[in-house]
Amino acid sequence: MRLFVFALVAALAACAPTAPPRCDLEAARTIALTAPGAEDEIVAQAIGPACDKAVGLLVVRTAEGYPVWSWSAPISLRFGDVFAAQDREPMQAFLERWTDATLSTTGAAPDWSALAPGQTTLDQFTYDDIRARALPMLCHYSATARETCVFWEPAAGGAGHLYERDVEETAE
Repeated sequence: MRLFVFALVAALAACAPTAPPRCDLEAARTIALTAPGAEDEIVAQAIGPACDKAVGLLVVRTAEGYPVWSWSAPISLRFGDVFAAQDREPMQAFLERWTDATLSTTGAAPDWSALAPGQTTLDQFTYDDIRARALPMLCHYSATARETCVFWEPAAGGAGHLYERDVEETAE
């Protein structure tokens, strides 16, 4: 009788509906933000019960693993409702593209006079100083056709937000 009850429980457990897989995905690549030739890492993650409900997290870490920059937001609010609940492969492809950030220097940032209101939280003196010093700069997508650019300040050992801008290409 015990064997029958055990077999019945096992059979019922096998028939129970399984929860769909979560949309916890990650992509990473090596970049050189903190120094020429550095083996820093940029990691993009989707975290959520389903891909249409995922939060996007982008983190830049030094070769030693210290986080120096992070950005996060609900993916559907920033990049649009482009993923269905089970779109794991398209989400993985998106994360791979998201880690393909642009590296340059702050000297490539637009002149203060070219910035629209709200594109930077810095005052003009600080912005112009950072731009003139040609510090390492990383730009990554932060929304559809929108990019956030951060700079690496070696004296402080951290990254800071420089400006945001609209771009013609999209991350989708």
